[in-house]
Amino acid sequence: MKTIKFALCALLLVPVLASAEMKIAVIDPIGAIAETTEVKTRTGKLEADMKGKEAEMLGLQKEIIAIQEKLKKDGLTMSKDEQKALSDKHDAKMLDFRSRQQLAQKRIEADRNEMLELMEPRFKQAVDAIAKEGKFDIVITRQAVLFMSEEFDITRKVTQKMNQIK
Repeated sequence: MKTIKFALCALLLVPVLASAEMKIAVIDPIGAIAETTEVKTRTGKLEADMKGKEAEMLGLQKEIIAIQEKLKKDGLTMSKDEQKALSDKHDAKMLDFRSRQQLAQKRIEADRNEMLELMEPRFKQAVDAIAKEGKFDIVITRQAVLFMSEEFDITRKVTQKMNQIK
């Protein structure tokens, strides 16, 4: 009977011992990529470029609002032709605004996709290198983890390694 109990205890401890030897690391992929020097530089350039476009769009938006207010305020005293001309001007400015907005969104999306395409192989290479250096058995994303100790997070190491890879 004691032998059976001992064997049963030994069998229950095997998975615990096996998992104790396994090394696990956790990474925030978006955070690792976003903190690289190249992504920060490209993001800064894009934001600077978009600030000029944003200022143009704000000016256009103010013009649209001014036209709307003029139509509300003076619409009843205007002739039909004046109302039509002002309404057409409003519609043209709205179309221009929406077009610029869509172009800006497409530009941001294209730039984001280009960065991800460029950085994905570097990310994979950096994760592989850090996993080998740290002798990790498993590397999982931070989003899949409910709780972890910060000692398991390799995000900064991966970012540093990506900055070294050209």
